[in-house]
Formats: sequence, C-alpha cells, structure tokens
Amino acid sequence: MLHDLIIGMAGSGGDGIVSAGESLMSASAKEGYYAILTKSFGSQIRGGESSCRLRVATTPVLNPGGALTVAVALNWEDFLRFGGELPVTADTVVIYEQKTGIEPAAIPLSVRPAVVLAVPIADLAMKSAGTLQAKNNLVLGLLAGWFGLGRQAILEGIRKKFGRKGADVLLGNERAYTAGLAYADEHPLAAEKRLSPPQTDGRKRQVIDGNEMCATAALFAGCKFFGGYPITPATEIMERLQREIWKHGGSLLQAEDEIAGIAAAVGASFAGRKAMTATSGPGLSLKAEVLGLASVVELPLVCVNVQRGGPSTGLPTKSEQADLFAAAFSAHGDTVRPVLAPISVEDVFGVTVEAFNIAEEFQTPVILLSDQEIAQRKDIVDPIDTSRFKLVERLRPIGRELEGYTRFRLTESGISPISHPGMKGGSYLAAGIEHNERGEPCSSGEMHEKMNDKRLNKLKPLQRRRDLFLMEGDPAATIGVISWGSVAGVALEAVRTAQAQGLAVKLLIPKLLYPVAEEIYQEFFASLQRCVVVEQSHQGQLHRIIRMWTNVPREFMSLARSGANPIAPDTIVRRISEMARPATRTTVTTLVPTLSNQ
Repeated sequence: MLHDLIIGMAGSGGDGIVSAGESLMSASAKEGYYAILTKSFGSQIRGGESSCRLRVATTPVLNPGGALTVAVALNWEDFLRFGGELPVTADTVVIYEQKTGIEPAAIPLSVRPAVVLAVPIADLAMKSAGTLQAKNNLVLGLLAGWFGLGRQAILEGIRKKFGRKGADVLLGNERAYTAGLAYADEHPLAAEKRLSPPQTDGRKRQVIDGNEMCATAALFAGCKFFGGYPITPATEIMERLQREIWKHGGSLLQAEDEIAGIAAAVGASFAGRKAMTATSGPGLSLKAEVLGLASVVELPLVCVNVQRGGPSTGLPTKSEQADLFAAAFSAHGDTVRPVLAPISVEDVFGVTVEAFNIAEEFQTPVILLSDQEIAQRKDIVDPIDTSRFKLVERLRPIGRELEGYTRFRLTESGISPISHPGMKGGSYLAAGIEHNERGEPCSSGEMHEKMNDKRLNKLKPLQRRRDLFLMEGDPAATIGVISWGSVAGVALEAVRTAQAQGLAVKLLIPKLLYPVAEEIYQEFFASLQRCVVVEQSHQGQLHRIIRMWTNVPREFMSLARSGANPIAPDTIVRRISEMARPATRTTVTTLVPTLSNQ
C-alpha cells in the first residue's frame, strides 16, 4: 500500500485534463486525504497543451513532489512538452492512449518505466458515452480502479458537476467513468499500487488555491479597496475580491492599465482605507514609479506580485522566483520597501495579513512575492484559526497633534501620525516631491538627508522579527540550507529526509526577504562551514542578496534553476550529502554555477 501517490496527466486543450485533476482533488478532500494540485498550460490564448499534477497523501504534504508514481498521456506530443514538470522514472506506471499507434516498448521516454499500459481511451469513451469529451472521466475510472482513489467520491463529484447539464450528459459521463473502472478491474496491475486509507481526524478540510487564499486574507485584514488590472497568473485575486469585497464595505476598480490600478490604490490609502493591488512581473515594472510615490509620502499599501517566468512576457503560465531583484531594487532614489514571501497556499493567509500589518505599522508599501505555483495550485488545508492573528491599524493623530498638524514629523521611531481627508485639522500635502515635516516642497539637502533617515530607519525593528523566519534542524550543524517561496516546501522535505538519513543539517526559510535581517542570518551562519541557497531563478537572486549584506560561510553555494524547471526533494538531498563529505580541497570559492549551467 502507498502512503504517497503522485499523478501527472497531460493532453490537448479540451481534453479535460485539468478538470479531471480537480475532480480527483475534490474526491481526495472528501475522503480525508491531504493533497496538492498544480496546473500547467501552454502560453497560447486558446488551445494548446495542458497538464496537471496531483500529489495525494495520508499525511500533510509540503510540495508537489518529485518523480511521478503514475503518468497519463493522452498524446505524446503534449506530454513531452512539459519535460521536467512531469518526470518519469523506472518506477513510474505509464498509461497512454492506444490510438497513438506506438507500441509499449517504443514509447518516446528516455527511461523504461516499470509498467506501461496502452489503453483504448478514446474508443472506450465513444463506446460508453458516445463522445470524446468523456475521455477525462474514463481516465478517472482507470485511476480509481488501479490506485484506490475514492470510487464513490469521484462518482458523486461527476453527478454534482454534470447534474445540471441534463440527464443525457450526466448519464454519458457516468458510463464513461464506470467503463474506466471496469477496464481497470479486468486488467489488474501485476504489483498492487493502491493508496492507503486516510487517517481522518473528523475536521472538515478546505480545497483552495493561493490566489483565493490571498484575497480571503486581505478581506480578513480589513482591505477596503483594490485597484488593479488583469494579468496572468494574478487575476484570480481580483476576481475573488470582485465577488466579495462589497460584502465587507469595500470597493474595487478594474483600471485601464497597471499604473492606474496602483495609483487608485495609493489614492484610497491617502483617503484612510487599507488598500491593495496585484500583478505579475511586467505589471510590477509598470507600477515602480507609483510605488516610489507611496514610499516618499509614507502611505500604507500592499502590492502582490505573483511571479512568473520572465523577462518581458516570458513564460506567463510557468512559475519562477526571479522577481526578487525587481521587488527589492526597482526603485529610484534611496528607497527600501519590505518584501515578503509565503511558502505554501496555507501560509499565504498569514503572510498576507502580515503584509497589511507591516504596511499599516510602518506606513510603507509592502510587496508580497507569491509565484504561479502557489497562486494557482490547489491545496487541501486544515481550517485556519483566525483568532491567532492580530490586526494593526495605522497611527492616527489625536488631540493636540492636530493643532498645526505636522504630517512628516521627525519622531524617534521614524513613524509619524497619518491623517486622512475630512479629519479636522488633518489636511496636508502628499506630493511626490521631497518635502519638509509639514509636507511642503523642499529642495534642501539637509532636509532630504533627514527624510531619508526617517523613511529607512523606521524599518529597522522589522529586521529583528524572528517570527518572519522558520528554522529547523540541529542548531550546531555545520551544513545549512536556505530556501524561500514555493521551493521552501521542497527544501523542508529534503532536510527532513537528510536528517532521517543521519545527516546533521539545519534549514532557514525567510518570509521577510528584504530589508535583509542581517543579525538573524549571522546567527544561522555561526556554526556553518557549508551552506546552499535553493531557489528557482537562473541567477540565484536571494543567494546574491544575502552575500551583499552578510558575512557568509566559507562555502556558500547556489542551487538554482530557471522557471519551469522544478527542483525535486531528492536533488537537494544529494546536494546535502555532497556537502557532508569531507573537504578535499583547501581553496574554496563562495559561488558555484547554477544547475542550469552544470
């Protein structure tokens, strides 16, 4: 019996591959399993290849996993387009459409899988349902029959989905599913690969993706305005808020472009409302100037950037972690703005709430770096205990502070009370030009120096926030791993595997990426001789930023890949094992080539 099952499927647009994955996800949740569902598409506006990857387990899972347990190819051309996203090994069970005309011994894979099954999927769908559109439900029957995924739960999901489309449509899809079950029963696998029953605790779990979680958290945090523009893969945040924000007394503007979207959000913040915008890489570039405006006038703002492959239009439907430089440094002048990153769909809730809290407390724009994997993947998560979250409101002027109100007063903390239009005595000028304490335009070099000190020094307490970091492992270990964002879950699983193998290693996961928390990194580095930073960007951007600000261990390495090239847990385990071997050289460089160049 298996405790962890990874299914990868690929086909053409219209084959219903992603729909099949979502049906399996819903059934898994109903049965009491934990699961992660990732989806991947070609960049075409219509048509093209699509795939999904489902990891189902009896215990919580941290990432989509490595090699596939089961691979389903409706056609080989589309399957092969996903390359490393759907890795097949000798232990994989491969199911493919018999009509491709390729014999099992000649399938176009670089390895010979353990089991190869040519199934007449299209013929069975036509015979049972009378339409090729039922192929995906026939595949569901095959998977339920061979691998023990909830037969009844899947059938109930089919009935719920197609029940409103008429009796004939429902009956056809039910027949296709039943035909898949029958085929699997008639052609049993030589070695059983069924998923173990789940260990349920009675709690009702939720199926949700990262973008929906972000929008939900924003509403909980008190967001009352969203200004944005549709862009893949961030659009679902705006779509969710469009349906819900009105119920919470808020409003939403779908602007004419990215610049207008963030400008409207800054205007809403000036008016005293918690405000948010969301975008992806190209949009972040366009928003840079207005982010600078929010910095100089010290207005709270949350800007979500769902990273995708770049530069320019790049890989709009693939995940990458290559916008860190843009988030930290794409600002003119001496500007520092906090950059946060969640590590999972569940973590998106807390990090989004924290982004609003930091924006309000420090009166600054905050960039939340999600990525396509976290944003569009679906996780089965336990209920979130919202009582553990504290909400922060901006410091407002009261009493005598409104007599001759000084908006940008130079305080010891660097934070000065902020008013809003309509507050008696609270009028002030919020312009992009440098200003004095009252907000009046000023070109004095001395005042500019003081205002720079004010805007930068107020963030120093943030750099000491240990709760924005996760640490695991042996505190005295000489081997360290650092990772962030969606790859952090991969690193966490890898470190736990390495520890189970007897390797002394520790892990640091920063959720605060910038400004750099120098003291926290130095404490982590204190015992280390070797350390590797694992991330999905060609340059290894976090690796380079850490080197800019801290004294790193003697061997400080980068394990980095470009977007759409997933990093599997076993890849990190191998690197940890290599680092655990005694050094054989006396001269060590602090940087090694990225994996993409090796």
